[in-house]
Amino acid sequence: MDIRKTHLWVLASCFSISLLSAPAYSSGSVNLAATLRDAPAFTPVAWEVFRLDNNSRAGSANTHSANMELTPGTYRAVARYGDVVRDRMFTVGSSGQVNVVIAMD
Repeated sequence: MDIRKTHLWVLASCFSISLLSAPAYSSGSVNLAATLRDAPAFTPVAWEVFRLDNNSRAGSANTHSANMELTPGTYRAVARYGDVVRDRMFTVGSSGQVNVVIAMD
């Protein structure tokens, strides 16, 4: 093998090894939506999202709908509107979108 082919082979090997050792930071998109009378609430709703395996807070928002990027796992969304508190469990995969709709009435 001549020197050029050797250099190309070494570079290609190093590149493929770095790709294999790169960490996977995959996440899924979660769309949270609160409704009133079967329509978007269009009023502030306090959202909190908790990851269930370690009971940590994963995110929050103060709007009728929100979109969050979360790592794969099982979560609980809690929505507060006045005296009404509702929650829903959901699972995030490594890709795709999860829709969480909570009726607040």
